[in-house]
Amino acid sequence: MLGKEVTNWETVVKICLWLTVLLYWISGVVLICIGVSIQVKLRDIFAVLNEGASVVPVVITIVGTFIIIISAFGAIAVLKRNSKMIKIFAGILLAHLITGIIAGAVAYTYREKLHQTLLKDVLETMDKYSEELQITKGVDSLQSQFQCCGAENYTDWLNTTFGSLSSSVPRSCCKVPVESCVTDLSQYPVGINQQGCVAKVKTWFGEHIVVIGGIRIFIGLVQLTGIVFCYLLLKILNENYESVE
Repeated sequence: MLGKEVTNWETVVKICLWLTVLLYWISGVVLICIGVSIQVKLRDIFAVLNEGASVVPVVITIVGTFIIIISAFGAIAVLKRNSKMIKIFAGILLAHLITGIIAGAVAYTYREKLHQTLLKDVLETMDKYSEELQITKGVDSLQSQFQCCGAENYTDWLNTTFGSLSSSVPRSCCKVPVESCVTDLSQYPVGINQQGCVAKVKTWFGEHIVVIGGIRIFIGLVQLTGIVFCYLLLKILNENYESVE
């Protein structure tokens, strides 16, 4: 009777651990989708921002891939009822949980410096507009996608090489339709986006950081749950081994 109860309890723990591994795997897939979508959306715009910004979606994609691989390892460990593999899986979950907390704290601290970093990067890149094809394409993509002009506002273009020579802003500053747009800054600008790109990009990043932060909290809870169920399953397996002896 006692053996039957232990078997039933083991089955319950294994099912719970299976569900935890499944949720962990799903979170990995979600992270990969987010990382890839950011890379696709901001592919040209990364030429305007610093190298650190372009690494972020790559890191998110790599973390998602890592989670999927670890989930597969955990599923095999539970299927085989292998104590060593379950211990390794629990150890990886714990290490990933601690790393995630540290990374989250660093990201939260860095967000205060985001505005100044973006402002510096955009202003420096704007001064190279029309000189380098990749940067020109990146600035045009940034202003078109985010419906903005300049760093803090459209007048920033007056302090650039392009603006001082042409006394105008790029056509990418124009709202739709472009035909009615007046880019000549010697006249009153009509039909251009007057808000700067830094505020728009910062808002966009802020919205996505909240989403990623929510997913990170969910992953942390899944990892914590997985560690607990790994401990319970290991305890049951050890008790079964001792009873057999």
